[in-house]
Amino acid sequence: MEYPQLVSIETTNCCNAKCAFCPNNILQRHKHHMADDLFEKIVEDCRAFPLKAIEPFLNGEPFVDPKILPRLELIRRRLPAAKLRLYTNGYALTPDKIDALIGMGIAHLYISLNTLDAGTYRSIMGLDLERTLENLYYLTDPVRRDRVAHRLTFRMTRLKDTPRSEQEAFRSFCRDRRVRCFIVGLFNYKDEIASDLPIPNYPCEHIVRVDILSNGIATLCCMDQEGKYAWGNAAEDSVLDLYNGPIARRYRTEHREGGRREIDPCDRCNLFWPSLSGMSPRTTLKFAIQAGCYFLRYRPGGIKNPC
Repeated sequence: MEYPQLVSIETTNCCNAKCAFCPNNILQRHKHHMADDLFEKIVEDCRAFPLKAIEPFLNGEPFVDPKILPRLELIRRRLPAAKLRLYTNGYALTPDKIDALIGMGIAHLYISLNTLDAGTYRSIMGLDLERTLENLYYLTDPVRRDRVAHRLTFRMTRLKDTPRSEQEAFRSFCRDRRVRCFIVGLFNYKDEIASDLPIPNYPCEHIVRVDILSNGIATLCCMDQEGKYAWGNAAEDSVLDLYNGPIARRYRTEHREGGRREIDPCDRCNLFWPSLSGMSPRTTLKFAIQAGCYFLRYRPGGIKNPC
């Protein structure tokens, strides 16, 4: 029996943004917040094994969930040893919510900011940049920055035509605010979003985690936003049983044996973060070299000149 290294819980699939590169805009699922009893069951399930990290986020904006703060508190009380990581676009991360996060024990808070140009921000995300920046200035004020989360990261999804000057300005902004800068290329969501990055052959990081949608479906990964390749339902089975079920095991085996490009839908997905666990040292080394070559050749992270 294996234990998942991460459990991601979609407390809501609603979002206040309309990011051009995000499949949330075309979700066919009903938009709603996760039921309390389902959320509490999932968290309780996670107490049955040594969980390294938990993320109450998947295909929605956590801070449009009206119960996100008590849900974070519940996670912290019941899973004190697990790293609590949170992702947000920052637009609804208002000063009152920031103050409420102080002392919550968040290990890492990621803000998907994407650009510092107001026009580009509105065209990409459909939001007002000024409001988001006001929230982020409040968040990164020295009096509270280190008390909200152990690590703060501002993220930019680099599009094909994102100018180098814009990427450099973003990095400078992060440096000035004393937060980590994360610039990353675009994922293709099983070929549903246009991306010029090729499909890797090394194992994907999502094979060692459990992603649970707001309706309880344990989906294949965040790229399977509709749950079409589901492992089961967290309302019916435990998180540990879902992770060790036949479907999940089959995907892990295929990836670890070099068959990622031969199994649907992974053969169409270019998510490039690797998984290097659960294999022999020789196999691990082989895939580590493949991943290293991929990152050196295609540079999916960091500043890159537009094509």
